[in-house]
Amino acid sequence: MIEGPEFLVILLVALIVLGPQRLPEVTRKMGKWVREVRAAARELQKGLEAEVGDVRSLKDELRAPLQDVEKAVGDTRRLVEEAGRPWVGPKPVTGPTPEDAMRDLAEIEETGQPATDRSEAGE
Repeated sequence: MIEGPEFLVILLVALIVLGPQRLPEVTRKMGKWVREVRAAARELQKGLEAEVGDVRSLKDELRAPLQDVEKAVGDTRRLVEEAGRPWVGPKPVTGPTPEDAMRDLAEIEETGQPATDRSEAGE
């Protein structure tokens, strides 16, 4: 920034170069230019702030689905980890037992065909 003594030197040089008749006219033009540059800078700043706001809102819009995906991945990992543990729930009263399901799965993996219904097969 220009301080007091530097400004006085510049003003004195301008007075000598331009003369007392042209100095007021030139300073008015310079003042007008400075106002125009400041107005343009304010306009540019407002535009940039609007763009930054748009980018922030877009980021927030994208963050929500990403968090949903991260939660789903975490839930899936938890389910996969729990699947490797033995059955700890109550024994089913009706329907296939967990052991039946494991035998069916082994049969499917071995033969590549759907498991046969044991009640129809005579078991």
